[in-house]
Amino acid sequence: MSHLSRTLPIKRAAHVYLVREEHLLLVEERMDDGSIFYGLPGGKAYPGESLASAAVRQVAVETGLTVTDLVFVSLLEGEMLTGTRNECYANFGRFTATFSGDIAPTDPEVVGVKWVPFEQVEGLVRYGPPPEVEERNPLIWVPTRDFLRGAARTYYPI
Repeated sequence: MSHLSRTLPIKRAAHVYLVREEHLLLVEERMDDGSIFYGLPGGKAYPGESLASAAVRQVAVETGLTVTDLVFVSLLEGEMLTGTRNECYANFGRFTATFSGDIAPTDPEVVGVKWVPFEQVEGLVRYGPPPEVEERNPLIWVPTRDFLRGAARTYYPI
């Protein structure tokens, strides 16, 4: 099959950089292999749902916080996980926002929510197997690294 004739499923997701006093809010989730994954609050968009609406909904479920006044930061876009059963075309939006409320996640996959100093965020990121897990792809974390350094770009090809 020609590379140009394939049809890939589209995965759309949105995440929010919530910042307080040089700390970034991360959620802790347990992966299928039992390991803990640290990620940005947010997640998959429903069909027909805007990335901004998905960000608001997912942050509420994963953290208990209400976010308003979303500001677009960047878009990650391109093919991911080529050659695996989870191969897809990704369209991931990143935002900042104003937030209020108390931390009280209702997502059963979230085992914790914590404020992490900027300089410690990259040390929590785990790359590597299993290869079908897009969150462990180093390219997903480049925009976060750039954001924390004050050098975020608006577009990141994957």
